[in-house]
Amino acid sequence: MIGVAELLARAVSDEEIAAACASLGLPALAFHGVDGGDARLAVLRSNRTIDVAACPGSGKTTLLVAKLAILAKRWTSPVSGVCVLSHTNVARLEIEKRLGADSTGRAILSYPHFIGTIHGFVNQFIALPWVRSQGIDMVAIDDDICLRKRLHKLTPSQRARVLKTKRREKLLRIVNAEHDLGSIPWGSGTLGKKTETYQAFVAACQATTEEGYFCHDDMMIWATRALDRNPALRNAVRQRFPVLFLDEVQDNDDMQSAMLHRLFMEGDRPVVRQRFGDMNQAIYGSESATDVNGTNGDVFPTSAISIQVVNSHRFGSQIATLANGLALSPPGLVGLRKHPEDEQGRQAAILLFGNQQAAAVLPAFAHLLTTRFSLAECAAGVFAAVGAVHRDTNRPDTPNCVAHYWDGYDHELVRVEERPSTLIGYLRRGVRDAAGTGDVCPITEMAADAVLRLATMLSPSVRHPKRANRFRQLIRLLEHDVATLRRFHLLCWKVASGELPTNAAVWQTWKRPITDIATALLGGAAAESGEEFMMWEDERGAVGAFATPGNIFSYPDMEPTVRIKVGSIHSVKGETHLATLVFDTHYNGSHLTRIKDWLTGAKSGLTGNKPELRKSLKQHYVAVTRPSHLLCLAMRSDAFTDAELVLLRARNWDIGDISNQQIVWRP
Repeated sequence: MIGVAELLARAVSDEEIAAACASLGLPALAFHGVDGGDARLAVLRSNRTIDVAACPGSGKTTLLVAKLAILAKRWTSPVSGVCVLSHTNVARLEIEKRLGADSTGRAILSYPHFIGTIHGFVNQFIALPWVRSQGIDMVAIDDDICLRKRLHKLTPSQRARVLKTKRREKLLRIVNAEHDLGSIPWGSGTLGKKTETYQAFVAACQATTEEGYFCHDDMMIWATRALDRNPALRNAVRQRFPVLFLDEVQDNDDMQSAMLHRLFMEGDRPVVRQRFGDMNQAIYGSESATDVNGTNGDVFPTSAISIQVVNSHRFGSQIATLANGLALSPPGLVGLRKHPEDEQGRQAAILLFGNQQAAAVLPAFAHLLTTRFSLAECAAGVFAAVGAVHRDTNRPDTPNCVAHYWDGYDHELVRVEERPSTLIGYLRRGVRDAAGTGDVCPITEMAADAVLRLATMLSPSVRHPKRANRFRQLIRLLEHDVATLRRFHLLCWKVASGELPTNAAVWQTWKRPITDIATALLGGAAAESGEEFMMWEDERGAVGAFATPGNIFSYPDMEPTVRIKVGSIHSVKGETHLATLVFDTHYNGSHLTRIKDWLTGAKSGLTGNKPELRKSLKQHYVAVTRPSHLLCLAMRSDAFTDAELVLLRARNWDIGDISNQQIVWRP
């Protein structure tokens, strides 16, 4: 049997690369580039610790999957495996989807390997074993359930005060293992640690911990304590996982980065670690002036081991040049996509609108798409309209958010990663996800997830560990209860058939049967109430010709030719669009006006610690690198001086004025 060290010492051959490409349905030379000098080839061949700074559209995920396919064919150890971690489950699902079609590749999806989120890894291997070793019987790791439990430990007056506080969900989170909540914003200052209220918060956290209820962030704290008390845990983790891949590393917060560095790299005998990310797209993690892991001296990317991947296959040279100007550390983007608009310099436009014309921007953009793209492209293409602030901030500037550009916009629908707050919300999301696909799986999956969550709320002591396929999990739990199983199938059938309730009165007739299904999972024992979760919630958003489920703007209103997904910049990170519209929004001033010197080319990069400017540049770098063919920015007509408009034209920005929901192009 070949040892892991020997396996990693062997150079990656052209035959192995070709075989990986074949298993993924790619050309044999997919990573070689025109002249064999593609930086991705160097990444694919490397078996050492490296940092891969990959630009938007560089095929980073495909590259990572290809590396895993090569390792899967090589791997022989039955007890040590490869660890692949990311900020969210999106990467795991994508990897499973791509490797699942190949029998050899599938081997890396199971023991002894691990592919999942950072929280999932830390919970499974460090935090949960430690908590159980302290005699605590784990009941639930769920922010909603845990915070509700903690609130009920307070007096009615304390609870009422918390519920009136902004960002109240953060007040009762454990910040360290000693239950010191840190500085809590309170009124115009902070809550004193010796006050009765602060001590009540600490007592609530202590009590729920002893009862086995935790928030997700708590588990990092318990993992830290476990490593403090048992340094040998680190060596055990490294022996089990001698190879670590970190995807979207720029999204990790300081606590996650510190934990991973301590587990895998600190001290003697670090593992082989390969990190993939783009600091210019760090819009989820820390907004501090330092780069990821900077607090540990473990900055990403570390220049000595960095491989820069600057070739983008998503867009052409014009968008690459404009996007490169917004990058905090300009990577020298190279746009490799070729199409006629590239030669004509017609891939980027700024759409100017008057003070009362915000509502005309989206229809004007939609009309532009119908003139720029064929009917087939309009039908099949992905189009998006996004802004940095997507919900109304009640500020005087107008428009200050995405919702001001379209009154049919519902900011709640953008929460891709967050779960709905009500059961009816689960069922609606299933309907939205299934719309136009001909597939009922999103409906059955969301219905099962909702029922299982309700069961946990009714009796948290009865555990149903979360599985990847919630529908299959529920079916197995009810396989000996035919009557209840039939009720659940009837629920799914009614939702899929379009019978979802549209008002509170009808919903009342649904609540009892659904609660009965959840109660059956508990053996008939319901210790608590799930009334809040079962409450009726009105569906927000416009109705009529311009409103379709999921914040999709359809144009024209009768027999739509084009559909545009509307949302926040965060909601489209990682996506590729045929065309993207970026709305100007406001927070402490106009976002796009704040960066207009970077749009005109008067400035590039960023020096000094300017948090708001830094944040705006990163967010809009993400936004402008989504489209493959057409990028549009929507800004107020008074945003630019005549001299600045000259600079914009020199950078090949088309300038258009919105009039009567159409665009009049300036010569």
